[in-house]
Amino acid sequence: MAKDVAMEKNEGRLVFGGMARWDGLDLFGPNYTSVAYRRKGEIHVKIEPSVLRRSTNPTVQRVSHWPVIRSFFLWGRVFAQVFGSIWSLLFFTATLAVLWLFVSLMQLGSGAGALGGVFALFAEFPILPILLIFFAAMKFTPIGRYHGAEHKAVAAYETYGEVTLQNARNSSRIHSRCGTNILLYIILAALLDPLIAWWGYAILQFILISEAWFIFGKSRPSIAVGNFLQRYLTTTEPRRYQLEVAVESLNRLLQAEEEHEIDEAAIRVKARY
Repeated sequence: MAKDVAMEKNEGRLVFGGMARWDGLDLFGPNYTSVAYRRKGEIHVKIEPSVLRRSTNPTVQRVSHWPVIRSFFLWGRVFAQVFGSIWSLLFFTATLAVLWLFVSLMQLGSGAGALGGVFALFAEFPILPILLIFFAAMKFTPIGRYHGAEHKAVAAYETYGEVTLQNARNSSRIHSRCGTNILLYIILAALLDPLIAWWGYAILQFILISEAWFIFGKSRPSIAVGNFLQRYLTTTEPRRYQLEVAVESLNRLLQAEEEHEIDEAAIRVKARY
């Protein structure tokens, strides 16, 4: 899923975000992006210039914090993350196709037998089966473990200033900048969708979601819900297998950010931790 986007320094430390995948993870820094996965005992890391660089123009920076306008900047960055990788694009497209098929089957079965009511409910509120599939994928596939590994590696850097396997193990997999934290507002907006008979709501709800998150996202109830979702539904404690990939990836990305240069070829290293 798309999530964790930040591009500035905070108390002398760079701020990183990321996105977990089935076989690895992407990390986003102020100037570069790392794409990492593990195959046949080797960790592959590719560093590329970031497509999410924040504008240095003072006027643009000021305008980007205005209500409503800031929502366009937020979703623009999210879509740039999702569609910036061919694998992310394919995964996103396949997910939409599966969900469309699932909802269509629910509609066909909505009038049959004892389960007809359940099927009708799912057809009317497609966010419910979407959430079931999403949470199942996060908890029972490697995506959730890579998501947890991503959080722990970034937290190790923010806490200790050094990303090692031990520091990552000692760090929490719950992170305040996780995209899961906005999920509460996505759910609330989606539940209203069938009740609002207006085509424009399909677009307007994106602004409502992000503005609600900007306004209430730092409140205690919102943080509590986000932490709960991360802990029990969207992240899983990573194994050494996933944690090594996250640690290697973030260290390579840090090196690129500090040196402001990258190798064109993908880096391949033996797992060494």
